Amino acid sequence: MDSSKRFQPVRRVAQSREQTAARELGDSQRRMQQQEARLEELKRYHDEYLGRFRDAAQIGISASQLQEYQAFLNKLTRAIQEQEKIVRSTHQECSNKKEIWQKKRVRSQVLGKVVERFQTAERRAEDSREQKEQDDRNQRGKRTR
Repeated sequence: MDSSKRFQPVRRVAQSREQTAARELGDSQRRMQQQEARLEELKRYHDEYLGRFRDAAQIGISASQLQEYQAFLNKLTRAIQEQEKIVRSTHQECSNKKEIWQKKRVRSQVLGKVVERFQTAERRAEDSREQKEQDDRNQRGKRTR
């Protein structure tokens, strides 16, 4: 069996692993974008609610309303802080998945080049054999004349 054919299964496995890593990277990037969007949404909501609080404070609000606004703003602030942690975590996960994919991509490319080199060497050897056979036939043909 030719070397190139022996390496084909190894190459296919490497390509499959690269594709799996690429899908996982894509999934990770989508999760990261979703978490970033959620963070932005929380920040917008916090800003809107803070604006309502300021408007209400200018008109005049009761002490209990003031406490309710402050308590809710504090909850939103904590939610934003938690979401920021989640965003950092998804950024790290995405970075890790990208690194894994890059390594698998390099391995797949290297194996692809190895197979190509074997195929090139095999073609050259086959061409050389054919040329030698042709030369031998030509020599035999000259002797029989």
